[in-house]
Amino acid sequence: MDTSCSYIEMIDINATPIPQSSVPKLREVEQEYLTIDDDPYAELLDCTLNIARNTACLHSLLDFHLPSLFDRLPTEMIIMIFSFLDFHDASLLEVNDGPWVLTQVCRNWREIVTHCPLFWIHANLDLSCWHYTRNRLNRADLLVMIFLERSKEIPLNVQIHCPDVQGASDHLLNAVELLLNACPRWKTAVLDLPYNVYHEISPRVNGKLALLECLTLRLDLPHKIPRNSLSVIEAFQLAPKLHQVSIEGTPYATKNIRLPWEQLTHLNAYHDYPNPNYHCLRLSSNLVECHIGAHGDLLQSPRGNYSSVSLPNLTRLFVEGTGALVLPYVFAPNTEVLHITNTSPGACSEECIEAVQEFISDCSESLKDLELHSNPLDYRVAEILYATSELVNLSLRLTLPKGSSLFEDLLKWLSYRDVPNSNSFDPSTTCLVGLLPRLTNLSMHIEPSSPDEMAFDVMALVQMLVSRRKMPRISDSQNRFSQLESFDLEVKGSLWKAESRVLDTLNEIGLRTSMRSLQ
Repeated sequence: MDTSCSYIEMIDINATPIPQSSVPKLREVEQEYLTIDDDPYAELLDCTLNIARNTACLHSLLDFHLPSLFDRLPTEMIIMIFSFLDFHDASLLEVNDGPWVLTQVCRNWREIVTHCPLFWIHANLDLSCWHYTRNRLNRADLLVMIFLERSKEIPLNVQIHCPDVQGASDHLLNAVELLLNACPRWKTAVLDLPYNVYHEISPRVNGKLALLECLTLRLDLPHKIPRNSLSVIEAFQLAPKLHQVSIEGTPYATKNIRLPWEQLTHLNAYHDYPNPNYHCLRLSSNLVECHIGAHGDLLQSPRGNYSSVSLPNLTRLFVEGTGALVLPYVFAPNTEVLHITNTSPGACSEECIEAVQEFISDCSESLKDLELHSNPLDYRVAEILYATSELVNLSLRLTLPKGSSLFEDLLKWLSYRDVPNSNSFDPSTTCLVGLLPRLTNLSMHIEPSSPDEMAFDVMALVQMLVSRRKMPRISDSQNRFSQLESFDLEVKGSLWKAESRVLDTLNEIGLRTSMRSLQ
């Protein structure tokens, strides 16, 4: 039987192997397609499945004398089980890791794994600690050649970690060369290379990345060379399928790297200062999802004030640190997911806070998921929530100064109650009022002024949750209201006195609740 056919033909051979979290589904597949009548066969299948969950157990089979039972397993079943393994981070230089281990169990497994390219699509070459491997007998270039040969011609997920190659052996440099020459087969690439290496590979890589879809660049600029004197990296400007880019390390990506910015749909950019993030957003007008972060101040532009950046297709935006300083210049009215985290009080001026609030108001009709872990925005929580009536998921991190009533006020705002309906001719009718009528999942992290002091009223918390859980549906006009399904609370300090009371009450109404104390 050709071990590269059958089951492999039924799946996408270009896809990443199924992660281990999906292993329980294997039983469903087994029950649907296979009938196991004899106990030895079932016992062997259980043993093989357990091994597939943990590659570290594979060595135990070297002394497990069941060759006849192994031969009874169909090739398709073995390939299906092995496809649940994730070799994404397995180093191809470690013969005791990744697919190399599977080839050491028995002759049957070696034949199957050797001839099935599905298990050889993750080429992870990590030379970051090459000086610790000087005495190894395994030559890196030979291992890479074998790896590329067994992967045949299918697209590759490549990782090259080689931040410092000065003094490295020739076979290590040849290993990097072999993977670079295989660039026409790259589907995803994570490159951590010296700055000068990017320029050296440009003639070989540029124009040959026809299959590249996802690219991660990590580069450290040399400190002794002025930034203005650096030449532009042009290796990745021609990649028709490239839609996802992650940039780390370079201070001015739009100046030092030429990328097909306009065709990007996913961008992850983290810089020392927010200015490069702004320019990345300005050039990437078709973004659908974006992660930006920084930990420095927004520098003034010598050309004057920054102009507005329009991102009409953006639906998911994740902002960390001082990356929020670019929000005053971003207009994304269709944002559905917005997470603003780790913004320090000193990083946000009053103008920036107002701009963030304005950004949220502009996308209030589409915003479904909001996470605010930002102390400067605490006192604006009420105004922000009043402008986001369509929220389904809400996560808040609140810092309560001494004497603050923010938490109690928030519980009142989130509670539902009946009030007279002024739009109705019948004064006896009522309507439901309260913030966020569609809210399904609520998460809070509370940091009171004193860690040993309860900074909120427990009964008010219970009443708020009960009011949302038991919210009545009066008529068809109220069908937009949805019940709260889950509530997660973290309090920095002592919570044990209130936890049992709250959980007992909420268990009666069937609300999924998690409460934790953080010291």
